[in-house]
Amino acid sequence: MNKFSLLSFAAIAALASEPVAIQKITVEASASKADSKSVEADEMVKFSRQSDLAEMLSNTLPEITHVRNSAVGNDIILRGFRKDNLVITIDDAKVCGACPNRMDPPSMHVSSSQIQSVEVQEGPFDVTQFGSLGGKINVVTKDPEKGIHGEVSATLGSFDYRKLSTTVEGGNDKVQALVGFSRETSGQYKDGDGKTLVEQTNLLTNTAGQKYATSHKDDNAYERNNFWTKIVGNISNNQKLTMSYFGDRADDVLYPRYRMDAQVDDTDMFNLKYQLLNLSDFSDELKIEGYHSKVAHVMSNDFRTGASNPTMNMVAPVDATIQGASVENTLTLAGTKVSVGLDGSIRNWNGTKFARSNPAAINIIIPDVDTTNIALYAKALKTIGNYEISGGIRYDDTTIDANQDLALIDANTTANRTFMTNMKDRDYNNISANVLAKYNYTKNTNVFMGLGQSVRVPDAKELYYVPSGNINLNETINREIDLGAEHTTGSLHLKGTVFYSDLKDYIYQYKNTSTATTWANIDATIYGIDLKADVLLNNEWRTETGMAYQKGTKKDPSQLTGTATQTDKDLAEIPPMKGRAALVFDNSVHYAMAEWIGATSQTIDENNGEKEIAGYSIFNLKYGAELGKGFSLMTGINNIFNRTYAVSNSYIGNELLAEGSIPLVLNEPGRNFYATLSYKF
Repeated sequence: MNKFSLLSFAAIAALASEPVAIQKITVEASASKADSKSVEADEMVKFSRQSDLAEMLSNTLPEITHVRNSAVGNDIILRGFRKDNLVITIDDAKVCGACPNRMDPPSMHVSSSQIQSVEVQEGPFDVTQFGSLGGKINVVTKDPEKGIHGEVSATLGSFDYRKLSTTVEGGNDKVQALVGFSRETSGQYKDGDGKTLVEQTNLLTNTAGQKYATSHKDDNAYERNNFWTKIVGNISNNQKLTMSYFGDRADDVLYPRYRMDAQVDDTDMFNLKYQLLNLSDFSDELKIEGYHSKVAHVMSNDFRTGASNPTMNMVAPVDATIQGASVENTLTLAGTKVSVGLDGSIRNWNGTKFARSNPAAINIIIPDVDTTNIALYAKALKTIGNYEISGGIRYDDTTIDANQDLALIDANTTANRTFMTNMKDRDYNNISANVLAKYNYTKNTNVFMGLGQSVRVPDAKELYYVPSGNINLNETINREIDLGAEHTTGSLHLKGTVFYSDLKDYIYQYKNTSTATTWANIDATIYGIDLKADVLLNNEWRTETGMAYQKGTKKDPSQLTGTATQTDKDLAEIPPMKGRAALVFDNSVHYAMAEWIGATSQTIDENNGEKEIAGYSIFNLKYGAELGKGFSLMTGINNIFNRTYAVSNSYIGNELLAEGSIPLVLNEPGRNFYATLSYKF
């Protein structure tokens, strides 16, 4: 793909003028993502009008669907796996959202302007990260380059969307450095019926206190400032040190699906990586990494009518931190690439809630929980003739410790006190493993198979959320098989993958009464297929098509016990069949795309409050041009026919704005326009 094509794919998305490549790592690639043979041809993220990673990926890969929370801060579902069933990292380092209702999922805590590429790995085939049950998504940020370079871009869009981003980088052979800043604001988008976020909420809820106050009906959806820096030092010919920092300051973010909005969402993330190359015959690379991230999240209902009653004006400050470190040595033995590593992390989660009229009466949400993990892992990759064979194994030792603060316990209600005094620490010991094989039948055709087992332990909310957590939860085990084939003939490229996941003790949130939820372990399956077909029509025209389907089933709904009988075998949060098709023109000066994205209606778990969501079909147009002298212009129209539709967001399990625990379904944006002018030097 030529330089302009890389530029325009991302830039026409209205936010940045740099390429953001998706490296979709399938099972045959999971042993070594650095092996170019095992990584599909790069695809580019087609941004929407805003810098939301979940939305970018959802608009590019049919097997990913975003969960619409608001105008920003949306979540990711990959192959039917979501929340802690996925690992999302930034430069292989973790950041954990603080909100127990995932207003701020990990995918929110990165700026689109700093992204170089996104690696999407499906299935339980990663042994380097803790808890990679159904897949892993890693965001790779840009490295600085030598010399002096810079970039400034400005975006205007519908619904008062504004973004200004600037980056400056430079250095010599020894040291390179990069600094960047972006400011982004947006009004409330309108759906295809012309309703704003506030109007959707006020129309769909009958609870007066949850409606937005008249004085806040025209508030911005969010304001956000990002700043980042990265320094790379080449200490010697075989030593490299990389240090980076990212900060995110999001204020007054409206979350119309929830009972509260976010007044503050502050993120600080530090990352350090030290590499030593070619130390000896037993060390091709020794890599030492460490990271620290903290998210401070403050929720309140200040913008709702219920806040007019001082005893009902609630504030909920929540903090989440995680520190981690790893050491990995890679060597080559008898033609086999082997990596052995030690990995560890400590995650702390702590949250409270109180009325502004009585801040001393603190109610605990998450009782100051530490999750400590230490692990050993090994992985190997070998090529034998036409075969590429890889595998990995990981052993995890995990301790989860809840702090029983007696003073705070005494301040809570009787039900909360009973729950917290019965809390207990948990210990888990687990093994994950996989084996993968790829056979190159011909130069242009290959088939591949993967068998894997991965494990993830319950998180602090599932165990200790006051008072509905379940302290007796077991870890979830995913045993999965993936099969696929890839073929290129002339200008046609085809690829297909099928998978089957057998889930033992799957951690599932459900309604145990008519208005309350809790968690339980159940046995379940998720299986599916994704297909891709790209055609190069000539040097300037090409087509891109893809589809994905997945089905989730409970083996025995009666494992979910409560006041109501559970009979529905459908798993919640399983997206419907989804497809994408695009016609692309690119002659290195002008770029244009006509794009269709659509989905069928969604199967739902009726016993647990999911709502039916109809299928949809939308069309987008994008155009970009190189103007010369470092300038480029990118424009686009999303949802051309102004359809009113929703994606897979009728899931249960959060403190949603709801009637009888039936969630509000938030519609997607209606027709919207955007334009980005960029200058690079």
